Amino acid sequence: MFHVEQTAALSQSGLYHLEIESLRNLRALRLDIQTPVTLVTGPNGSGKTTLLEAIYLLARGRSFRGSKAGPLITRGATQARIEALYRSSSRPPIRIRYLRDHTGSIREIHPPAGPAERPPFQVKLIGENAQLLVEGEPGLRRRFLDWNLLYAQPHLAQIHHDFNRVLLQRNAALRAGRNQQQPWDRVFIELGEILDQQRARFHRAWQSEFRRISAAYPFLQDADLCYKRGWPEHRPLGDMLRAVAEQEQMHGHTLVGPTRADCWVRPANGQTSFSRGQAKVVVALLQLAAERVHQTQGCPPALWLVDDLEAELDNALARRLWADIRAVGGQVIVTRIGQRDNLGIFGQDPAVSLIQLTGSEQVGREVPVSCETSPIHHIH
Repeated sequence: MFHVEQTAALSQSGLYHLEIESLRNLRALRLDIQTPVTLVTGPNGSGKTTLLEAIYLLARGRSFRGSKAGPLITRGATQARIEALYRSSSRPPIRIRYLRDHTGSIREIHPPAGPAERPPFQVKLIGENAQLLVEGEPGLRRRFLDWNLLYAQPHLAQIHHDFNRVLLQRNAALRAGRNQQQPWDRVFIELGEILDQQRARFHRAWQSEFRRISAAYPFLQDADLCYKRGWPEHRPLGDMLRAVAEQEQMHGHTLVGPTRADCWVRPANGQTSFSRGQAKVVVALLQLAAERVHQTQGCPPALWLVDDLEAELDNALARRLWADIRAVGGQVIVTRIGQRDNLGIFGQDPAVSLIQLTGSEQVGREVPVSCETSPIHHIH
């Protein structure tokens, strides 16, 4: 059994028990967490990112890592298992379990949330590949926007589901030809306009918070968080569908509407793109701004998963960002390459406990991973 000695009381809401079996290179790990911030250290390949991935799987039911990371299940095992206990300020303790085998995966939550309720807990990730969200396909940013919107307004989930269903039906009708999409146009327009209105409303609040928090970062002076709805402003969606009807018939799919929406951070001062380090800060600030919106709308604090915060950032920038993450509250699990005698920007935080992972440097090898946990001792 692994234990974290208390150095500062865990906030009322938070993940306080975690078990992982046969997930990538974490063969068996059990943690009891009692502090607001948990710092996970260790060499490359020791399982730091996999620990974050386990929590993300519990919260979202899917991984944030691509296929290059290899199979989820430890080689030689038949099943990966993740279980956790989460303490909520408004609900009884929640038990969450994720299982994955060769047939697929299941996620169980007890007691379950209702269909129009928020998930029992949410995670906000700051990790590698931030450049993809900043400069990648609009669909990534659109899903990011919708996830944040639906967490703030869970009753909109049904509208979002219905719109996507109608979109599929409309595209199928377009592929069939001969204007068979027209019976779907009315409901497509109705749901599309509602979805756009809700996206735009969330974006205004999100933009306001982003402007406020990004003012402390010189490279973001005069940068802005923009939103494009997917068809020209001041022109009804129905008019646009009629204007592009022939093109849609040729392409066989919908060309205008909320499915073409995008949101992005526009660089300032003539800058055309962001460096990798700047993109990491931008994504972190987008998450922080969304968290502020969520909290003003009554959402509980998020659980932050922060993977190697100091990578690609100078010390001053990393400290500034860490201070902003801590300022929004909520539990934080953060990773760092290193050892106990060098804790970087986290070494003076009185709310931090340390977890040191040691294991194979090759992901997926069949070796157990050991874990040492202890409070950080501060020198004054």
